[in-house]
Amino acid sequence: MSDPSSDEPAVEVTAGLIDDLVRLAGYTHPLFAERSADSDRPLPGQGVLLLMGGLVEQSGQLDDAVALLEMKRARFHRMVTAGTTLRVEIERGSERSTPGGRRLAEFTWTAVDGDEPVATVDVIMLMNETEPGKA
Repeated sequence: MSDPSSDEPAVEVTAGLIDDLVRLAGYTHPLFAERSADSDRPLPGQGVLLLMGGLVEQSGQLDDAVALLEMKRARFHRMVTAGTTLRVEIERGSERSTPGGRRLAEFTWTAVDGDEPVATVDVIMLMNETEPGKA
């Protein structure tokens, strides 16, 4: 795991953020229903993925990306509730060239709170023809 005190972008999950995402996305499952002020309403998994995507973009590590093409597998290690601070660690995997001169690159994104994994997703991204990691 990387050093949580580094300059990696992070987002603090607040009750207001959870409320807004649940309301705007229209979640109806009882798990996400409004609760009393003293209970922990979880952030839906899709909300975690949304925040992860934003953190990946803010990191600047994938500035040569054109598009997210596929989420191959997502694993949620624990629920995210208010008070969680998410960062995303990015691990580059294999890649191959496309006939059009771009690259298809595999990555693993791991959302962490401190040193604890929260979610992991394997993705395939279409990348520009630049060298890996260079915009």
